[in-house]
Amino acid sequence: MGRNEHSERKWRTAYAPQPKDNPKLPSVISVELEEDEDVEWTWTHTSDGESVVTGYTIIKKAEEPIELAESGE
Repeated sequence: MGRNEHSERKWRTAYAPQPKDNPKLPSVISVELEEDEDVEWTWTHTSDGESVVTGYTIIKKAEEPIELAESGE
């Protein structure tokens, strides 16, 4: 089943950061995600120093947050 077909799943829209100074640069605007998904944006940096989102990867959300704190015992 494609992402554009209706289903019982709940969807949300994640909007990509947009370039501030040059809105004409090609960029990703948004992506539709399921509740258990998240997105990693792919950035491209131009020769004039501009950064723009030009792609994305949909990933599954982690079941539980990873704790990086060390135990004091």
